[in-house]
Amino acid sequence: MGSNFGLKTVFSIQGPRSIYVYSLFIGLLSGFGAYGFNWALTWTESFTFGNLMGYDPGIPSGDLYFHSIGSAGPISPLWIVFLPAVGGLLVGIITSFFCSEAQGGGTDSLIYAFHFNEGKIRAKVPFYKALATILTLGSGGSGGKEGPTAQIGAGFGSSLAGFLGAGARARRTLMLAGTAGGLGAIFRAPLGGAITAVEMVYQEDIESDSLVPCILSSVTAYLTYTSIAGSGSLFSVQEYSLNDYRHIPLYIVLGLLCYVVGYFFVKVYHLVQDLFSKLPLPNFLKPAFGGLIVGCIALLFPEVLGSGFGLIQRMINGEVLESTSFGFSGPFFLLAVAIFKVFSTSLTVGSGSSGGLLGPSFAIGGMLGAFVGTMAQVLFPELNIIIFPFLLVGMGSFFAGVARAPIAGMIMVCDMIGSYELLPPLMIVSVIAVVLSHRISIYRNQIKNRFLSPSHHWDMNQDIMDRIRITDHFSEFRKYAMVSEHLSLTELQSNAPGIQASDFILLGAGDEYKGIVSLRKNRILPEFEEDLKNLITCGEIVQDVPSVNRNDTLGRALQILLEYDVDKLAIVEDGKCLGYLRYIDLFNAYQNEVKNKQRKSV
Repeated sequence: MGSNFGLKTVFSIQGPRSIYVYSLFIGLLSGFGAYGFNWALTWTESFTFGNLMGYDPGIPSGDLYFHSIGSAGPISPLWIVFLPAVGGLLVGIITSFFCSEAQGGGTDSLIYAFHFNEGKIRAKVPFYKALATILTLGSGGSGGKEGPTAQIGAGFGSSLAGFLGAGARARRTLMLAGTAGGLGAIFRAPLGGAITAVEMVYQEDIESDSLVPCILSSVTAYLTYTSIAGSGSLFSVQEYSLNDYRHIPLYIVLGLLCYVVGYFFVKVYHLVQDLFSKLPLPNFLKPAFGGLIVGCIALLFPEVLGSGFGLIQRMINGEVLESTSFGFSGPFFLLAVAIFKVFSTSLTVGSGSSGGLLGPSFAIGGMLGAFVGTMAQVLFPELNIIIFPFLLVGMGSFFAGVARAPIAGMIMVCDMIGSYELLPPLMIVSVIAVVLSHRISIYRNQIKNRFLSPSHHWDMNQDIMDRIRITDHFSEFRKYAMVSEHLSLTELQSNAPGIQASDFILLGAGDEYKGIVSLRKNRILPEFEEDLKNLITCGEIVQDVPSVNRNDTLGRALQILLEYDVDKLAIVEDGKCLGYLRYIDLFNAYQNEVKNKQRKSV
């Protein structure tokens, strides 16, 4: 017993340096894990694509080490239609009876674990996630390889933190370090993997505390992976730089197109998720049904099968893509591939099969970039347009928009091509896509910023919060956003802009507190306002949110705000509402308390 205790003490996490050392170790494991997964997936694809479907999806130059599809036989419509359904059925059995966390994209579940589950991932998840993704992509499903590799690394990090008895903060950091390792290895993107890991958890922020561990892990995983599979970037690209500034308006057009199709992708993906969650079928059959529809799409457009990275490499090499089924090519064929890739990816991942969304996002964006470049060649031959820069810029910008990750999108593409020459147009197009896409995200579990994430409760010392009483800092309370329960919802919507509030305290007779009405959760669309005018009162849609009194603590108030997802809290005494406190009021009170303690200690 004593020796075990001593061993655990020696290896326990005792500060940032310990985190850095373990990040290196996690990166090493993530690199080996990514290599093993890629080898197994490629072996599966060589059999299913080459021998059964008769379709060669191509391969990025950095993955040539794994490529084992010889000369594909004639196209087999029967296998193309039904093989994705067979793969979906096998995945459905795994996710329904063995590991439910293996379904879907993987990245969203990692984000959820970071914010709401203290970075905990069950040890069996990486294995089943890898197996389910091999079955999904190997059978022709439309998805990416990054989901399982990220979860393999994240699982290593979370399990190691659990073994060491680390706290929630260290576990989250090691989980992100593992995620970065998986991404850095599979995409051959040492910096891009790290930036993606720290940026993907928020919509408008980054997890800066984990940046150094993520870089250490990602670089280590990259070196481990390439030491076995060979060095070099994922895509082989000829040298290029933006010397003709007449191309910039075309890049701006590409940014607008990435936003439009990105918005469409997010809506379609979430719609498919919701539809399949309500579909009256046993859960294990849902991925098979989604796979069958994907197979029908692939019968017309086999180009939607797999990750799509092979098509990107072929276009970078200067090959003119031609439809496998119809024998036509040109810009509108590329646009069609992008649109059908949206549907095939949504049906594959949204129905419950396993595959990442990052890879297909790159593929869709690449096709959009190639569409703009090809159209520009036709319309403006005097500009001497080269297609592949538009393709690569579209890749990063489309992902940046749908994932709310502008820095990650730019750096990831630069890492994957081994050059930063395209950074200027990437910056232009990514910023346009992200600014326009500020209300959408492919990841439903993303939190807006650190201050709204449960993972950062430690930013405010909870002991201090629990010791500060409301009455210690507040003698009067705000009353602007307080309304009667008899007020109609349409009238509240009209008054809200003037009050500059989205959540309102609801009062009954004698200022009795009734609850909170949130216009973020309840709103009548403009086209229905006239028909529903004065029919719905605020009292009919009130949310039952507990109140506090002046003798309660700031910790209690903050807990209610977070638990019920509201931005203000009623202060009630003797059955009468005295006013309310907002998030910012609690933060200001906490900061003042800390400053007072610091002054006294000087």
